[in-house]
This record gives sequence, C-alpha cells and structure tokens, in this order.
Amino acid sequence: MIKTYRFFPLLCLVILVASGYQDRVQVPSVQAIRDLKEGVLIVRFPGFKAKIDTLTSMISRTEDENTKNRLQKLLDETIYERDTVRQDYIQAFGNYYDFSKVAYFMDFEAKDPENANFFSLEGSKLTFQEITKGPHVYLFFEKSEESKIDALVVYDKDKKIIPRPFPNNFTRGGFSFLFTKLSEQKFADWRVKKMNKKFHKFWEQVN
Repeated sequence: MIKTYRFFPLLCLVILVASGYQDRVQVPSVQAIRDLKEGVLIVRFPGFKAKIDTLTSMISRTEDENTKNRLQKLLDETIYERDTVRQDYIQAFGNYYDFSKVAYFMDFEAKDPENANFFSLEGSKLTFQEITKGPHVYLFFEKSEESKIDALVVYDKDKKIIPRPFPNNFTRGGFSFLFTKLSEQKFADWRVKKMNKKFHKFWEQVN
C-alpha cells in the first residue's frame, strides 16, 4: 500500500502556491470592478484625426477636380463614421448602461489628458481633475491582442489592461455581430447592453 501521507506536505505546498497565484490574478480584477462601480468609466472615442488631417491636406494640394472630389468623398465618409460612432455609443450608454458613471473624450487628446475636452453623457464639460480625482477606469476602442479585430478593451487608471476574470475585450466579430447587422438593433446598443450585463454579473460574483 502506498503511504500517501508522505506526499501530503508536497500537496499542501502545491495548493498554497496555486492559491497564491490565483489571489494575485483575482485582486486586480476585483479592485477594478470596485473602482468602476464607485467611480467613472472614461470612454476614449476614435477621432480618426490622422486620416482626416491627411485627406484635408491632400485636398488642399491637388489641382485635379476628379481627384479632389474623390478625396472629399473619403473625407466626408470618415467624418460621418467618427460622428456616428460617437453618437451611437453616447445614446447606447445613456439608454442601456447603469453600472457606473460615464464620461468621454477623443483619442487624439490622450497625449495631453489634463488639457483634453471631457464630457458627460449629457454633454456638460468636465475637467480631467474632476473625473480622475476618484476611482476610474478607461474604455478604449482598439484592435484586440488575441484576435486582432475591433474590440472595446478596459484599462485601469494606470492604462494597464485589466486581466481576467474581469469582463473585458468586447469584440466586433462572431455570430452576434452578424445577427445585429441583420436586425434593426444598433450594434452599439447590443454591445453596451452586453457590457453592462457582464459588469453587473462579475460585481455580484465578487461581493
């Protein structure tokens, strides 16, 4: 008969190490959801500034009327996309999100956040000092590291990605994206509803 008690100290050590690792993983996620609940979700909207500036410059330099018209069409489409994304998500957060307060600014102002133009969902202007004096996290529109497709990713106040099990990385792909394109529901509405639901669920799990 194998004397299993000989392996008991080793088993305890493995359990302790695993538990310690799990705690280190859990703590940032739990703290982040509490910071979010008590504070502000700061949304950084895409401004397409580099593309808009490039097209504007090209239009001013070209003398060919057909080229100018083609570039102007691209510029108009880019500005329309920028404004539509921002407005759709502002409405979606206003209608379907209740987990925390929300503020927003444009990504091209991220290099100098203290002088950026921050706004509430209602449109009132806020200062960087006002919205960052308490707990806060950031929501960035970007490409996900895992799938390289459009995603909304949540960062902590130090601009570090919040690790699992915090609900994160809300991507554009998958069956749900195709379904919303075929339905009358705006993708922004579906996405914000999903985000709000996952935040509430994780909050309940850790409290």
